Amino acid sequence: MFTSLRNTRRGFSLIELLVVISIIGILSSVVLAALATARQKSRDAKRIADLGQLRVGLELYFDRRDTYPTTTAATPSKPGGADGGIVIVAAEKFLPQVPVIPSRVRTEVTYIYRGLTSAGADCNAGAFCPRYLLGTNLERSDNVVLLTDPDDVIAAGNVFYGASNDCLVNTASVPDQCYALKS
Repeated sequence: MFTSLRNTRRGFSLIELLVVISIIGILSSVVLAALATARQKSRDAKRIADLGQLRVGLELYFDRRDTYPTTTAATPSKPGGADGGIVIVAAEKFLPQVPVIPSRVRTEVTYIYRGLTSAGADCNAGAFCPRYLLGTNLERSDNVVLLTDPDDVIAAGNVFYGASNDCLVNTASVPDQCYALKS
């Protein structure tokens, strides 16, 4: 006559389902946030590695030409987001190709190159360029490499700093995100 409660209850209640769905939602949002951070770090690591590759190409160029490319080198439409000096180094086969900026929006970051005279001024066409500055803007301002890069290196008006896309605009209120290398 008496039926057991165990036999009449065959599924989950609405409250139980809502609790499980909310727990799954919270866990997935945590995972997605961690994934976004990992993607930013990955793109920054690629940019840093690309600068290392560009440095090797520039040194090979210097070894052959006894000068670095000029700052005002003919800049095509910045293929892959690189300055004209980098494009010239790649065109002369000192690089296998112009590195492509890893970014969600291809126009937000570029590889910046400045050929410098021994006095630190921009090298113009026909000038001897014994030095250079090379930089790119990283997505994360907490990257350890930003502590050791030669930011705020004043070279006759050329300063690599700030969070601007071209690393040349002083944005003192914004954390430093421009990673730079120099010869």
